[in-house]
Amino acid sequence: MKVAILWTHLSGYLNASLRALASLPGVEIYVANQAAGADAPFSSEHFEWIPDRYEYKDRPDAARLIRELDAFRPDIIIASWHVKAFQSACARFKPSAVRVACADNQWHGNSRQRIAAATSYLHLRQFYNAVFVAGERQAIWARHMGFAEPQIWRGLYAAEVDTFSAAAAERDLSDPAFLFAGRLVPVKGVAALATAYEAYATAMEASGLHAWECLVAGTGPLEPLLRHPGFIKLGFVQPADLPRLFGRATCFVLPSLEENWGVVVQEAAASGLPIICTRQCGASVHLVQDNYNGLLVEAGGADQLQAALSRISRLPADRWQQMSDGSRTLAGQFTPQRWAATIVEKGAELRSLLNLR
Repeated sequence: MKVAILWTHLSGYLNASLRALASLPGVEIYVANQAAGADAPFSSEHFEWIPDRYEYKDRPDAARLIRELDAFRPDIIIASWHVKAFQSACARFKPSAVRVACADNQWHGNSRQRIAAATSYLHLRQFYNAVFVAGERQAIWARHMGFAEPQIWRGLYAAEVDTFSAAAAERDLSDPAFLFAGRLVPVKGVAALATAYEAYATAMEASGLHAWECLVAGTGPLEPLLRHPGFIKLGFVQPADLPRLFGRATCFVLPSLEENWGVVVQEAAASGLPIICTRQCGASVHLVQDNYNGLLVEAGGADQLQAALSRISRLPADRWQQMSDGSRTLAGQFTPQRWAATIVEKGAELRSLLNLR
């Protein structure tokens, strides 16, 4: 089976899923992807193992992409749904390939989405036979876009569960720390994090208690907001170094104002970390159960975030362990192996239903 993956930015977790797919018997892959950007400068050396790959800078050249796909002759095309060149390629291979849109959109029901739903055939459904979504919030979006339940595949994103779990096996709880990993931009809730952490650290010190440091992995224009000396700024961390960093932390924090999914939440869960995140994070539906393996807060609420930081840092050891165990349990839902199996198994099933040869 030949599978073409038409993507935007590659990442460490996608690399793991691609390896899982390529390792299946009889599977060949082709990958088109956008080059790394300044805000997430992933090293390209991690993807040099892929034999057939087209890396484009800003947007793919549709003519080149179609020529390369003509030579590859895909049975299945997995594509970021909104890229025009990818849509053109999927239109070209309608008679011969299963064409699957990838989407992490959440349904908000605003006027823009309602218009998109009403016109979904023009910009979405005419190009794709199915849609591969991250989770249940994304499945709601897919149904509004006109896809029937059998056309909706789940499990689009998957962390390297085993790698993150193993790296955290020797965590030192005597030196606790919060961890934030992401771009330092407004949508990630960096301003709320700065305010909440400063208030948390001040209150802890006033009570004569130790305030945990906050490790920060990421770069961006809001870095100057993280002024408190408790913030330990590490810059951009390459995917291969993330498991060790998560193993060093004691609690993960993601205060995003908007977050369609957030694979980093699963990486934290696989690492056995209690998690503080906003309800706006799409991954929270599956990976953060309030007061089971973490705490859910409202986006932009620095007071709620401060209270959550304080509560987690005051947990007795046995309660922390309960939350840690809960995170590990939930993390197992999404794996690179499930991702690969979904593509091959559901792709073969859909090829049969469509009578593709």
